Amino acid sequence: MPTELTNRIRIVTFAFFIMVVAHASATASQLILTWDDNSTNETGFSVERSTGATGVFEEVGGTGPDVTTYVDVAVADATTYCYRVRAFNATEYSDYSNTACATTPQVFGLAVAKIGAGSGTVISTPDGIICGSSCSGTFPSGTSVILNATPANGSTFTGWSGENCAGTGPCTVTITSATALTAAFDMAPVSLTVSNAGTGSGAVSSTPAGISCGTACSASYPYGATVSLTAVAQAGSIFSGWNGSCAGAGSCSVALTSAAAVTATFTQELASSTLSVSVSGKGTVTSVPGGINCASTCSAIYAAGTSVTLTATPGSRFAFQEWGGACSGTGTCTVSMSARETVTATFKKAH
Repeated sequence: MPTELTNRIRIVTFAFFIMVVAHASATASQLILTWDDNSTNETGFSVERSTGATGVFEEVGGTGPDVTTYVDVAVADATTYCYRVRAFNATEYSDYSNTACATTPQVFGLAVAKIGAGSGTVISTPDGIICGSSCSGTFPSGTSVILNATPANGSTFTGWSGENCAGTGPCTVTITSATALTAAFDMAPVSLTVSNAGTGSGAVSSTPAGISCGTACSASYPYGATVSLTAVAQAGSIFSGWNGSCAGAGSCSVALTSAAAVTATFTQELASSTLSVSVSGKGTVTSVPGGINCASTCSAIYAAGTSVTLTATPGSRFAFQEWGGACSGTGTCTVSMSARETVTATFKKAH
């Protein structure tokens, strides 16, 4: 004789013995069926399902002995399913349990698109979205989804648009329909630092505005901006040139694709002095550097510290006799200009 189930599942009310719980993850809906085990010698349980309360029941799965939960993932959104369970062993089935029904939630898509020259990631809570460019996920209707945007190095998050989200903080969206959002990432501002060097003094200004300083300063500009710098020496100084992202003493324009630094060198302007030359007799005196070229009396102004070399050239039937004043003898006359200087050149008739 076949062994009968000693404690068959009785048909009982939904509230006590069979329960279907609707559940939805970020990617798909599912229904979770649970029941009470009133048998003692089953080898498993058979789960049957119908679509709607009037649909035809068909077996959709089963469990082993003493397992009283079944997860049905082969379900559609916003659809009502009804379930019944019965125990079985090697020879027979028990009676069916009561019938329990549940409806899967409606699931909608949430799409996030990234715009701008920068880059970054968007991550959702609950899970479902994690992307750096454009992505989407699905969430049950009524789900409150929090989106957080994180810029990559060298980028900045400039804000949300769409579905009542704005600003740069977290974006919270309650899903009630298909939803689309935009996250904007731009390149982060780039810094330009200017410092002054040298014994002189002056100021540096920029176009567009931002830099205006006499010692050191910095400003931030949009990525890719071209900044032109202008150096103006103060009285008693001269601008000697640029170093760093610019060179030479001409114009300085910096295209900012990364942090840049420029040094402006100002040199103290040296005082000038006068060198006067008097010629006695017939002859000419010239100078290196130029300025002096005369056969009688002349003068020139030289910056302090300049070394001026004078050459005496006698006229016809004359010979150079000697230097006087700041030079002496008949050799080369070299004068280092640190103050006003006077030199005489004497030419005599040749015998």
